[in-house]
Amino acid sequence: QKLRHRSEALTAIMLLLFESPAGFALFKVLKENKLEKVEELNEDFKSGETAQKIVKLKAFTKFDNTTEALGAAAAIVDSKIDKKLKKFLKKHVEDDDT
Repeated sequence: QKLRHRSEALTAIMLLLFESPAGFALFKVLKENKLEKVEELNEDFKSGETAQKIVKLKAFTKFDNTTEALGAAAAIVDSKIDKKLKKFLKKHVEDDDT
């Protein structure tokens, strides 16, 4: 019996993690080339309409309280990932349906 190797094209997607006082948002980048032009980012994200052409919200998790928000921010400053963020990323980065 011969082994058949099936070659599949792998497509990489770029995700963008955004931290806000409300929680973490994970976006799928639709137009990577727009992120290369740093000087134009302000203009590209000036409104929701223009931003929607570049990124699409994939997932959001809100902080339960101020203490949790401060703890998450402190962990990031220390180059660490808190448990909630780690769980959030595992769930949504491995989930490639969007």
